[in-house]
Amino acid sequence: MNQPSLTALIKERFDSLPRQARQVAAFVLDNPHEVAVLSMREQARLAEVPPSTMTRFAKALGLDGYDAIRDVFKSSLRARGNEFGSRAQGLVELNQRIGEAGLAMDLAHNATAQIQSLCAGETMSSIVRAARLLSSAREIFCLGLRGSFPVAFQFAHVCEYFARNVTLVDGAGESGIMKVMHQPSSRDVALICSMAPHSRRAMSIATHLEKASVKLVVITDSASSPLARIATESILVPNKGPSFFDTLLPAFLVAEILVALMAATSRINIKSQIADTEKKLWGVGEWWGMQADAAPAPRAKAPAKRGA
Repeated sequence: MNQPSLTALIKERFDSLPRQARQVAAFVLDNPHEVAVLSMREQARLAEVPPSTMTRFAKALGLDGYDAIRDVFKSSLRARGNEFGSRAQGLVELNQRIGEAGLAMDLAHNATAQIQSLCAGETMSSIVRAARLLSSAREIFCLGLRGSFPVAFQFAHVCEYFARNVTLVDGAGESGIMKVMHQPSSRDVALICSMAPHSRRAMSIATHLEKASVKLVVITDSASSPLARIATESILVPNKGPSFFDTLLPAFLVAEILVALMAATSRINIKSQIADTEKKLWGVGEWWGMQADAAPAPRAKAPAKRGA
């Protein structure tokens, strides 16, 4: 049985199920990602039913147990995770039809359209609300794993020019993870970037933060993503294009807009804070070139020759 046929079966038998089993059915239909990645007990908690009800629901569909349902949704999730390979052939065929210059232009036009789409509808309102949440945070945790890491890194990197409360959760050496595990508060906000197929570890960390009442600002590609479902504020970005890989350009732009809004509305002396950061970076030789504090004094003009 695949996911579409199982979904159709659940819808067909929905009205004949007992009340609590209908709660499980509604949960399964509305939360396909959670069904694939969360334990049965955790799903039962979210559906607000005893774990035994999950098993009874599966048996009502003619299945041996709830794991059979989870296996169907896991298989569907894995199939979507393999789509990069199948899309590669489409990229090759597109190049054969329109040539390299045409393909490059198609990629550029697609990116332009995706960035323009951020200006429409609810997206900008979501960005403004998210910036306000981040500006009011005691601590800001930045999380992006695998392909989404550059977006979280860029946000944290630019924020650190004027903010002193930003922690980047980095897989290298588990940087930042202990702070996330031990010190989260309801006054904190996490900026999380995650695109399908979603990192299991990112979901685990986000769930931990959500349970600790940390507010989640999520940049993702779909309202049905598991992270969007637990987010305080979700910002949806398009990421599909002619290439086999998903683009991060719209997500990068959202991250940079968020930082700009935070800086523009900051209650601190933003000019002084950034100037101090730049001075320190020059001071430790972080940037190549003439250090600001070691610049030579202007050369004095030579005295004018007599009789000139």
